[in-house]
Amino acid sequence: MTRIVSADGSVPSESTPIVSVDALSVAYRSGGPGGREVPVVDEVSLEVRPGRTLALVGESGSGKSTVAATLLGHLRHGSRLTGGRVAVEGRDVFALSARELRRLRGGTVAMVSQNAGHALTPSMRIGRQIAEAGGEVPVTDLLEQVRLPHPRELARRYPHELSGGQQQRVAIAMAIAARPKVLVLDEPTTGLDVITQRGVLDLVGALREELGLAAVLVSHDLGVVAHMADEVCVLRAGRVVEAAPTRRLFAAPADPYTRRLLASVPRIADAGLALVGEDGTREIRPKAEVPGDAAEALDVREVTIDYGTSRAVDGVSFSVRKGEVLALVGESGSGKSTIAWSLAGLRGPSGGTMRAGAGGVVGGASGAASGGGSGGPSGRTPDGAVGGASGGDLGVPARRRPLALRRTVQLVFQNADTSLNPRRSVGDAIRRPLRFFGSAGSRGEAASRARQLIADVRLDPDFADRLPAQLSGGQRQRIGIARALAGEPEVLIADEITTALDVSVQADVLRLLDDLRRERELACLFISHDLAVVRGIADRVVVLRHGVVVEEGPTDAVFERPGHPYTRALMGAALEPDPEVEGAAASAPAEEWADAAEEWADAAEPGAVWEELGGGQRVRRWRPTDG
Repeated sequence: MTRIVSADGSVPSESTPIVSVDALSVAYRSGGPGGREVPVVDEVSLEVRPGRTLALVGESGSGKSTVAATLLGHLRHGSRLTGGRVAVEGRDVFALSARELRRLRGGTVAMVSQNAGHALTPSMRIGRQIAEAGGEVPVTDLLEQVRLPHPRELARRYPHELSGGQQQRVAIAMAIAARPKVLVLDEPTTGLDVITQRGVLDLVGALREELGLAAVLVSHDLGVVAHMADEVCVLRAGRVVEAAPTRRLFAAPADPYTRRLLASVPRIADAGLALVGEDGTREIRPKAEVPGDAAEALDVREVTIDYGTSRAVDGVSFSVRKGEVLALVGESGSGKSTIAWSLAGLRGPSGGTMRAGAGGVVGGASGAASGGGSGGPSGRTPDGAVGGASGGDLGVPARRRPLALRRTVQLVFQNADTSLNPRRSVGDAIRRPLRFFGSAGSRGEAASRARQLIADVRLDPDFADRLPAQLSGGQRQRIGIARALAGEPEVLIADEITTALDVSVQADVLRLLDDLRRERELACLFISHDLAVVRGIADRVVVLRHGVVVEEGPTDAVFERPGHPYTRALMGAALEPDPEVEGAAASAPAEEWADAAEEWADAAEPGAVWEELGGGQRVRRWRPTDG
């Protein structure tokens, strides 16, 4: 059995392990008649004691989720236990009767899955769902325990009326309703913004201390692991390659695979993308220089976007030049994706202008406009064009845009799994836009061009004949990029395209995107909640809060000298992949950063919206609140 010991050689806790996995082996049967068994977990051993958190890390296919699921006696369809033992409270999980297994799930071991929105029943009120989870604790008490405001009112809401962070807290409330002794957390913060993520993680930590829970964390986010875990078990191809206390493993990883994994994680201090060697050494690749006279590819002025009576985007303005990456950052609900969908023609703006290929050169800042949102002169001509430019109008829905304009702006979706037709080959997914936009005159030419585009995203052209399910997550995301490139766009919108990817795969996709913008002079609008990723790839950054721009400027300037308190709160909530970091994020609870984000009031007035900080950086005027 792999024993995790402290730096002095002692076992971290003297208590009896509540979870004990001994030489666990699991195999799946491959498809087709006479299919052979494929091992996915190979003699994995680990222990978890009460009040401790063990993190299982590794790339997709490493077996970490399979191991975690066995604690609830669950195996995926087509798989079976081929060896070893899984024990909770000394009882063999796979020897329990069906009735005993039901008692185990929720009563002794509970799981919080990755996407709470999928785990909640959309047609059932929150309070009823929590009540059905069992336990004797009143629903309102549970909602208070997971730090949700106005619990009586919230209990009457439906899941779609909650934010992603609130949904995740409800899922945690359901998990702890029956007061379990073990909590399994399977990617619990994937897709959450940094402040919401800190809130969820600090909540789990507080509940662990309050209830004496043992926790098993499955995560590809090593910043989360560094913040939460007491011990780490690194898996590769179903086997344990290294296991150690968190601080020791991050400070001195023994296995080359662990070193490469840690080196692939972007850091907020990185002023470019990391190039990682086989030995785990990392080198920062300098960002591409965007010429000062680069033509403007995208121009957004005083755009407002409404959902019924609710204003999601309020007077936002920015510009992007050819060969430049502009990042939009902010919490969930800040309007980032709404702007992306509007630019792609999926939702029309309520006001303002959006133009592609508008011509002219962008100044130091993003040229924000005045009015209810971002301020500054709009530069409109009487006919409604921006600055006399002749670019195409992106304010109309995609179906009403001329074909040449539709191909100019292309969107790469967050989840390639759901954006590709599972029944059609990936080659077909690329051939369709080639034929639609008239880029290929015949089927043969379309097939040839599709294979070339697959090669352009650094994949084997023979992948054209494969189905999406036959590709890894990173490969599917590359196909999504190739499909967007089929339109020969000038502007590429990347909406959270690395959120669910392993760190090494994420690094590959980011380098690909950086290569493409250099080779093709693509203007890229990059949307992400991962601030370290933004620091590495973006040339400029726009910080959004509640649909309004609060800060903008060159990425390095904003990250090194954030001028707005909300930007500082975002930076402070970010988690670095190093448990020894004694920075703001490591030393303060999330509630303090949430409070810091609110301890100011907007002070922008017509004609006095911005405070210029120099070098193209500026912040929306603000004032401290009383107290």
